[in-house]
Amino acid sequence: MKYFVYSLLSVTLVTFPIFSQKVAKENSEKVSVSPNNNPPENETNSSELERWRLILYAGYGGANIQNNPNIPFVYRDPNSGLINNTGVGRKTGLTNTGSTNFPSSGFGNNQGSLISLSNDKWFFSYGYTTIQFNMSPAQAGGVVPLQSFQAESNHVIHNSRIDYNQKISDLFTAVFSVRQFTRSGTYQWDNVLESTNVNNYYVAFPKVEANDKMTINMFSIGLKFNPFAKLEVEPYLQYRDARFYANVFSTLGSVQNNSNFLPSDPSAIISSWAYQNLGSAYALPLYNSISKDFGNVGLRLQYTPFRFLILRTDVRRNPVLAAWEIRGSLTFMFHKNFGITLGGVYAEPEINPLNLRGWEIGPTYTYLF
Repeated sequence: MKYFVYSLLSVTLVTFPIFSQKVAKENSEKVSVSPNNNPPENETNSSELERWRLILYAGYGGANIQNNPNIPFVYRDPNSGLINNTGVGRKTGLTNTGSTNFPSSGFGNNQGSLISLSNDKWFFSYGYTTIQFNMSPAQAGGVVPLQSFQAESNHVIHNSRIDYNQKISDLFTAVFSVRQFTRSGTYQWDNVLESTNVNNYYVAFPKVEANDKMTINMFSIGLKFNPFAKLEVEPYLQYRDARFYANVFSTLGSVQNNSNFLPSDPSAIISSWAYQNLGSAYALPLYNSISKDFGNVGLRLQYTPFRFLILRTDVRRNPVLAAWEIRGSLTFMFHKNFGITLGGVYAEPEINPLNLRGWEIGPTYTYLF
């Protein structure tokens, strides 16, 4: 992966001066052949391209996530009375016995905003999104062993991006991009009833709390061209440096044996949810950190069949983790400064156990100066 990064930087350092010299040479040739002192038509078009465009957007929509956290805990064996610390087995990789997981599916609302500033060479943007989920067991509906909880999850997302466009010819433009994506989330599971892995004991917690944070730095090189006037295509190579942190807060619960796949003492579960008779189990305070770097391939498209209609897509593939990320938007401009944008996202799990699907719609304001 280091060789991929070194190659990326080398291509950037080499191509920048080459492209700059080529464009400067083309401009000087065009000026020298001008028959009079009037500015050539291409210079007028160039000055139009160098103007800045401001875009403001605010939207509201819906989203769905699925995650599957695995949480170890200490418990007293209902049969032997011995204390088992599943965290030891988890850290050594020897066993998952006694650990529990909460495969959760969440539906909620998201609110987002975006501001961008661009001309023919530069593109700056910053986006902010908040998402609130109500979550439930992902495998509910008569699945044995039992699983039950009510949960909620809140997320805050920051997304910033800087692009530099260097014209190579009338057909091709090199695009150098730097982006950062950060997401922080909080989770709370209430009235938890879960079966432990392997031994099928039942554990009940009145509450389990956790939070996580993910930061991804992205560097990419793309080649943008126009197969025909209304279509813009940009294949790109991308390097990602990702960091993921997760925390589980310690919480008391109770554990009991099973009888014919059911808890042996159902009333004890209700007592546990009421914060009574706790102590035979407690979730371990867990801090988990994952760092990964990998290369991706992607393709961006922008299609403008009409002046008032703009379609954009960005499809990325992580070949190492076999994960897809697909983003798209459709903008309808009913005035030169005002329009409405509908966007969507589909992202598969990469360094964290979270699958995201979402959509958003809202007004768009644009101004050229």
